[in-house]
Amino acid sequence: MRHASATQQTCHPTRPGTWRLLAPLVLAIGLGACMTAHGASTPPERPPAGTEVDEARSVAQRPRAPASCLSVQLNGVTVLLDRDALARQAAAKPTQWKTEAERMALIEGRRAAALLEAAGTARDTHGCMQVTQALDGEDQSVLLAHLERGQATVLAPGAAKEAVAAVSIRYLGTRCGPTCGRGHIMVSVPGQPRPFLVADWWVS
Repeated sequence: MRHASATQQTCHPTRPGTWRLLAPLVLAIGLGACMTAHGASTPPERPPAGTEVDEARSVAQRPRAPASCLSVQLNGVTVLLDRDALARQAAAKPTQWKTEAERMALIEGRRAAALLEAAGTARDTHGCMQVTQALDGEDQSVLLAHLERGQATVLAPGAAKEAVAAVSIRYLGTRCGPTCGRGHIMVSVPGQPRPFLVADWWVS
């Protein structure tokens, strides 16, 4: 499992004219829109990265756990993923890449494989193999992709078996200058006081 370190982005002024070169260099973090090949599904279209935005969407999720599942707990919320789907994504990754789509398929396949490897052998009360260690940014991107596509089963804190019908996904981007800004994606269970998942989206 990988260990990621959190970094704080600081906005710095640039010399005149420099921002014209740097402004297009918006780094999209996570899945983006390139998961189009080798078994990877394209997530719903996001708002444009690098822009001021505050948009929330309600995304329906699976009402029942998959027959073969992987369990992740985040801030009291349990997210169940389809292990077979993750295994197919991991197996479909190319050994080499020539296009951007193939490069992203390789990255996402490795991420899916790493998340599968992080699960222990013990099963939880839902019969799912558990991921007990903290998730890094790459693990979060796998989880976020399933939630954006509505392919996860989500259980609210204290819920024994009944899954929530939908989650709220908020896209929040703020800019503080031509080459300064940051975006996050937050996933919440309706009625809960805070998001259970906050993922980096873009930074410039």
